Amino acid sequence: MPDAEKPKGRKLVSRGSYDELISMLFDFYAEAEKLRKRQLITLEELFDEWQQHKSLYVTESTIKRDKTTWKSLYEGDAITKKPICSLTKADIEEWILKKVRSKEMNAHQYNNFSLVMRQMLEYAMEIEIISSNPFDRIKIPKSRILKPEVKKPSEQEVFFPEERDALIQYAFKQYEEKRDRVQIFIPLAIAFFDDINGKQIILHDSYSHDMKCLKGRLKDGEGWRTVSVVPAALDIIEKVREERERLDMPTDGFIFCVNEGLESFYSGLGKMINNYCEELGIPQRSLHKTRKTVASVLHVNGVDDLIIQKEFGHKDLRTTQQCYCYDLTTDEERYEKIAQSLA
Repeated sequence: MPDAEKPKGRKLVSRGSYDELISMLFDFYAEAEKLRKRQLITLEELFDEWQQHKSLYVTESTIKRDKTTWKSLYEGDAITKKPICSLTKADIEEWILKKVRSKEMNAHQYNNFSLVMRQMLEYAMEIEIISSNPFDRIKIPKSRILKPEVKKPSEQEVFFPEERDALIQYAFKQYEEKRDRVQIFIPLAIAFFDDINGKQIILHDSYSHDMKCLKGRLKDGEGWRTVSVVPAALDIIEKVREERERLDMPTDGFIFCVNEGLESFYSGLGKMINNYCEELGIPQRSLHKTRKTVASVLHVNGVDDLIIQKEFGHKDLRTTQQCYCYDLTTDEERYEKIAQSLA
């Protein structure tokens, strides 16, 4: 049998019977073949295993983002079908440069795109498929090939004051008209009635009904965080409490009941907001834009960006300033302000 420590690279083996010897040799070479194939694994073959490993320490949204990136930018490319151990710095660098140029990526898009390759190769090192990560030696001339990041216009990212007021009024009208058919309330994050402490509330990431416990992480890396609760929000929470009592709905102490999971919430509430927009003649925007709208309202009303960052659980202040704070005036209002200033 092969043995690298022996002078001729082989050693004699023996067993009590012919059948035992054959069985031992079969197991040895079967394992050797398994290891050989493992060493020739491709990015395509490793992706699901890497995702399962990564899911142990990141949120579901991060895994979902990785899968979306893989499907749109990696899936089917020749580089994903080559053995990882054969990939060179030149292979990866050439593929990245072509992909960046063909997709006209900005810095944010490039970071999401390249992160998948970098982390997959790091994982390949951890499981001893490769001894070093060729991505570590790649230097991309970002200033020359990446598109400048342009902040999207407010019209695409937030609801203007008149639109916000109309949506809120319409939502309350719908509630009053259909309150007897209310079955479930599902929130962006999980909270108990007992979590309200004066002007603040504790938000939790998610709740396992099977385990009867809170789990997961929020944006600050912990399983919970506190945010301010304004009087209008407290009024709504009290209305929820009264409505639950009126309908004799079990709560287990929750302000909102989560039976279908957060994915159903995002889909259901997103459709509801789109329907409201359509009814009111308001341009449709995604559910996430309501979050940006709140941040922008705080910003234009003089709340310090550091306070907004803390309220929204952002690790980096630049995320708050560049991606969440927008001008809430319309084109006509902006023109009037400029005209008055220069009159």
